[in-house]
Amino acid sequence: MSRIWLMMIMLLSSVVFDVTTSRAGPSGGSRPIPSASRGPIHQATDTVVDRPAVSEVSPDLIRKAIQKHLESEWGHKVKTVHVTVLDPADSVMIPGRTVELQVTPNSLEEGLGRRMFHVEAVANGKSRKTIQVVADVVAMIDAVVVTRFLKADELIDMGDLKTVGLRVHQVNHPFMTDQGEVIGKSASRPLPPETPLRPAFVKPPLVIKKGDRVLIEARRGGLSIRANGVTKANGQVGQTVTVTNLDSGRELRAKVVAPNLVEVEF
Repeated sequence: MSRIWLMMIMLLSSVVFDVTTSRAGPSGGSRPIPSASRGPIHQATDTVVDRPAVSEVSPDLIRKAIQKHLESEWGHKVKTVHVTVLDPADSVMIPGRTVELQVTPNSLEEGLGRRMFHVEAVANGKSRKTIQVVADVVAMIDAVVVTRFLKADELIDMGDLKTVGLRVHQVNHPFMTDQGEVIGKSASRPLPPETPLRPAFVKPPLVIKKGDRVLIEARRGGLSIRANGVTKANGQVGQTVTVTNLDSGRELRAKVVAPNLVEVEF
């Protein structure tokens, strides 16, 4: 029985010692240790993260950069350029606050239709990323067309022409865009209304026609001889045609120099 009492006293003494363990204070005494001081102290703070600046490059910004590049490249050949970006379909994130887009020329990718472009994103003077772009390119011109039916060799006047917008399938298109290059010339073939003109469709006007009476002039040094003749073919300035000398009946080869005037060399 005494043994059991001894064990209970020892157990009780252990519990009391654990609870009343103290820490010496400034006066040498003891003070209880707060239970909270036995673990780490956590304090709530606001953390500020300095994230680097990022710019969003949308497909529309890419389209404008490509269109500006092509307009500068083709400005003297076409009237307008239309670009549709097919890929990327979403915006591209580029490091940097201010990003400039530069289209890298690619000699292997020229012309119209579906094309691949390399668009370089530059920020603070440094290249940040090269964007691979697939786009569809369309070009329009102001084409000169005839407004009425023109017969072959018929003279073309200002009233016979107008300008219409025309989509072309190649940058080096074959169509004429300046009415001034057409007015005063003649049709080289029959031309139906609304026909877009090509250089081969017009020619210098005829100044003499077959059967016209002309003045035949022969020059050599200061000597000049003239005779009347009749042409046997149509002719433009600079062309050589056959004429018949009405006085001698001889046929001569003469160069057309002006309306109703041909010149023979001897």
